[in-house]
Parts: sequence; structure tokens; C-alpha cells
Amino acid sequence: MKHAGAWATGVIGIAALALSAGPVAFSISPAMAATPAPTASAATPSVQPTGRIESQSSKPGQLDVTFSAIGLPAGESVDLASVHVFLNGTPVDSKAMAVGSATASALPEASRTAVLVVDTSSGMKGTGLAGAQSAALAFLKAVPPDTKVGLVTASTTGSLVVAPTVDRAALTADINGLAANGGTALYDATMVAQRAVGTTGSRTIVLLAGSRDDSSKASLSQTVSAAQLSGAVVDAFSLGTTATQVAPLQELTAASGGRLFATQQAADFAAAFRSAAQDISTEILITAQVPAQFAGVGVTVAVTAKAGNTTVTDTAAYQLSSTTVAGSTASKQAAAASPRPEKVTITPLGSHTYLIIGIAAVFVGLLAIFVLLAFNARLLDTRDTRMRRRLSFYTLAGRTTRAEPQPTALGDSSVTRSAVQLAGRLVVSRDFDARLGRRLEAAGVPLKPAEWLVVQAGSAVGLGVVFLLLGGGSAVAAILGILIGIGAPIAYLVMRESRRSTAFLEQLPDTLQLIAGSISVGHSLAQAMDAVVREDIQPMSIEFNRALVETRLGMPVEDALEGIATRMASQDFAWIVMAIRIHREVGGNLAEILTTVAATIRERERLRRQVRGLSAEGRLSAWILGALPPIFATYLILVRPTYIKPLFTDPLGVTLLGVMIILMITGIVWLRRVVKVEV
Repeated sequence: MKHAGAWATGVIGIAALALSAGPVAFSISPAMAATPAPTASAATPSVQPTGRIESQSSKPGQLDVTFSAIGLPAGESVDLASVHVFLNGTPVDSKAMAVGSATASALPEASRTAVLVVDTSSGMKGTGLAGAQSAALAFLKAVPPDTKVGLVTASTTGSLVVAPTVDRAALTADINGLAANGGTALYDATMVAQRAVGTTGSRTIVLLAGSRDDSSKASLSQTVSAAQLSGAVVDAFSLGTTATQVAPLQELTAASGGRLFATQQAADFAAAFRSAAQDISTEILITAQVPAQFAGVGVTVAVTAKAGNTTVTDTAAYQLSSTTVAGSTASKQAAAASPRPEKVTITPLGSHTYLIIGIAAVFVGLLAIFVLLAFNARLLDTRDTRMRRRLSFYTLAGRTTRAEPQPTALGDSSVTRSAVQLAGRLVVSRDFDARLGRRLEAAGVPLKPAEWLVVQAGSAVGLGVVFLLLGGGSAVAAILGILIGIGAPIAYLVMRESRRSTAFLEQLPDTLQLIAGSISVGHSLAQAMDAVVREDIQPMSIEFNRALVETRLGMPVEDALEGIATRMASQDFAWIVMAIRIHREVGGNLAEILTTVAATIRERERLRRQVRGLSAEGRLSAWILGALPPIFATYLILVRPTYIKPLFTDPLGVTLLGVMIILMITGIVWLRRVVKVEV
């Protein structure tokens, strides 16, 4: 937040780890942006001295800045007379005082708070924890007496052991009593420290990590965002120099303007912690006068000072307060309009641990379903064998015969047959077997209702797992995947049914003309139907072939043709069947009737195509505008759920969502009414 150029240091700093066998210190500051810090010895883990703006606060006409010199040798301090402040490159009048002086002690801006975050996981047992305790005690001895120091442990959870206090005896006792056990929740512990360090004055979090995080509910991105918003500086010290362990700490320190020190020896931490305490002791409070032209605007604050023979400097962006009187209406409105930190909410499914648990639970459930299907297949085979054994006594040979298993369109394995049989029981018990069967026949899908139900269940489970993985363990994403998995096969079935019905209607005039020609030359209606089948134009030939087979099995021709009209939901063909029935009862010229009907249907089809051509642009726009909101909402749920969350949690968002749904439904219904012409 404070130093945008510090992000470039991360990649170079990690590469430097592989080139150095000793402890490495990284300083994150603009003065060293894009330049790796030099290798430091265990005795002197400091880097080239540089400046760091610790905190800023503004009042009408005044800016208070806490500034420190990083990496100064012991005993050196900042020359107060050499301090200069620049706003957008313009020098302004300023006054500097040591934070620990009597003049500054009464000011809230001059308060100093530090929180030690110590990794107490099981990986720190032995020399790791002993080195951490020695480093923490060294920090207590070196830090200024007026600095409030707190203690947070990072084990399986992050725990606040001691709130920030100046009672060094209590802190010493608690540090000596630390024990190593459990996992590593560094991110959770850092979040606890950010809440404990407060919101005023100079705030520093000193983090000691012995292993990478494996138990936090908070993610790294959440911790980095909270560090940027809190304004506290995070200095991290790593026992280990591998890239996997150092990279998250590098990102965290870069976001907060802190520095990173990595080593392989726990004994090196004491010198590093004394250096961090020395940095706190060099802090100064600068009060700068803000000219009127900078009031209420964002500026770049630059501070330069002399520390011994070294010039230290730092820059940071800040939104200055306006010149209105504090407590006035304008001041309150400006404060309400200014950016405010957002509270980070840690959800259980936001961590990798719960994601792994959720995925494991899904696969355990799938395994249980597989075992259930296998057991059911075994039970069915046993039941069939027992039945055949009983019936064998009534056969001539007295032997059992092995019945051939009924194949399915999904495969011939016992598990597949078991799944289809279970689904068949479900569709029969729910009494929608016949309805689903008619729809499958109308769509030309070569599946039984039970087989279709198995496909739909597999689609729901599969998409649910995929969306669970893409959504990072989000339950909302998993539910959305299940709903899409259920709805996608239904949409496919409706689309197939509509296309097949449209194709049937387009082929109907030519088919009637063919039947009329066959009848006019002396063929029977059955022979005319056979001529349609030989033309092999789908779906007309398939439907007439089925009707022809039914007539050969004894069904009347009119009833077989009525079945075609029912399956294809064609009112035109139903009228044709009615004409055939009347002809069978009273007689007449059927060929002439069919020719007239074919001409009428052909003219209606021409008009229908003309209407579809004229409304093509509107229908395409309706599809695009109707599909865009749900597709984009699905993308946001999977990638950035926080963007779309207010739409479901905020009352205004829920209202807008309801209005949007009503308007979309109204538009779809209106558009369908416009483009649908009864001819």
C-alpha cells in the first residue's frame, strides 16, 4: 500500500535466496526498489540504511508523519534539524521531534505499538523455539520502554497471548512459557495481530515463521489485503530460505512496507530482532503544515533526513484532510465520502483445508453410490439365480438356463444395469415414466426414461464437482453447478424436440404430395406409407416406419398415424388423420384432399419462414441479452464472488435482482408474442 515499487523486489529477492547459503535480509523501500538486498551476516543482519514512513494522519491544515531510519548502527539516530517534507515535490514547513521525547509523549500520534507473532507449531520444537524465545527476549530488551508490546502465537490457530502492554515482566514470563505443538496458522495469527496493534501511532508487527502456513482459515490474499488496510508495518523473519516458505512472507511484507529476513540458523534471529527494535527506537514524529492548495486532495508525501553520514528518504501516497472545521457538516460529509477500510470476513470454505475436506466428502459420496450400485447388481443377480433354480424343476431337462442380461444404451456392466434399474424404479414410483418416454421419443433420443435419469444425475454430480473446484470450495458454486447439471440435459431435450418437430412440419407438405401421388396411381395407404419410409428422410421416415410396423402388428392405420401426430405434437397432421378417418367412413377422393391440404400447409410454411426471417435480428438480440446476465453472474460467482455478493445480501441488491427478473420475464414473453404469428 505504501510502496508500489516494492513488489518488484519479491521476484529478485526469492532468486537471491538460492544464491546465498547464509541468512539473507530484504528491505522493502522505494530507495531499494528492484534491487536485491545484500547478503548479511548473522551478527549484522541489517542492510543499507534507508528511511521508512511508518504512519500518517492529517487534520485540517496539518499532516503528522511518523518516520524511522531502517538499518542504522546502534547508537545512531536521525538528525532532527535535517528533516524535510515535500508534498508533490513542493517543500512545506515542518517540525520534527523524537517519539520518545517528553514533548511527543503526550501526543496520540507519537504512541508506539509492536506485536510479536511467534510460530509455535510442532515444526519449531527444539532449537527453533529456543531461538525464537531468545529473539523475542532480545527484542524486549532493545525496544524503547514506552513501546507497548503484545504477543501472538501461531499454532493450529492464531491466539492473542498478551495484549500490547509495557509490562516487560509479564511478557518475559509468557515468552519463556511458550511450547511448540500443532499446525501452523501464520495468516490467522497475523490477522489477530493486526486487530491487536490498534489504529493510531506507529504500529509494527514482527512475524517469526518456522514453516509455511497449513492451518489458517484466512487465505494469503485476505491477509495481504488486511495488512494494506490496517496501516501496520509487517517485518517477517523466516527460519528457512526455500522459495515456497519465503514467497508468501515476501508478498506480505511488500504489501505493508516491511522487510524480510531469512536464515537457516535459529540463533541468527536474536541479532535480527535487536535490529528491528533499533529501527523502532529511531522513530521521529514530523508535523508538517499543509498549504491550502493541497487541502482535501491526494498527494505524494516525501521525507528526507540525515542519519550520520547517510541520507535516508521515503515516499508514500496519502489523502489529505480538507480545511473545513472539524465537526462541521461539510467535514462529516467528506469523512463519509472518503475511502474506509473494509472488514475482511473469513468464511470456513475460504481456506484450503475446508476445500480439501469438501472435495474428499464428494468423492466419498460417489464411492458410496458406486458400492451401493455394485451391491444392488449382486443382489439382483442372486435373486435371478434363485428364481431360475426354482423354475428349473418344471423344465424337461431340470437344468437352469442363464438369462441374457438386458443391455442398456449406457453400457453392459453390472453397475450400469443396476443404476438403470434403480432409476427405473424411481421413475415408475413417481409416475412420470410415460411422460418422459413420450418426450424422449419426440426428441428422437434413443434412451429409456431410466437411462436418461442416470445421465441427468451424472451430469448434476459431475458439474457440481467441477464448479466446486473452480469456485475454490464455495458451496454456492457447487449448488450452481448441480442446478446447471440438472437443467442442461432438460434444455438439450427441449431443443432436440423443437428442432425435430420443426423438421417434421417442413417435410409434411412433400410427404403428403408423395402419399397423394401414390394413392392416385392405385396404391393403398399402407403402400404409400412404405414409399415414404423408402425415401429415408428423417424424421419423417422414422415416424412412418414405426406407424407401418404398428399396422403390421394389427393396429389400425388411423390409430398408428394418430400416434405420429401425438408424438410430434403436430395439429396439422392431426387434421390429416381426421380426414383419413372420414374418408374411411364415407369415402371420397383422398388423393385430392391430401393434395389440397399439402398446398395449404406449404403456403403456411412459406409465410412462417418469412416471419422468422423478418424477426431473426430481434430473436438473436433476445438470446444474447437474455443469456448474458446468467452467464456473467456464473462467472463472477466462480471467479470474484465478493463482487456479486451484495446483490444477494444487501436489501437494495435483492430489490434490483427481483426487478431485473421481472423485467427479463416480461421482455421474453413480449418478444415471443411479437415474433410468434399464428398462420
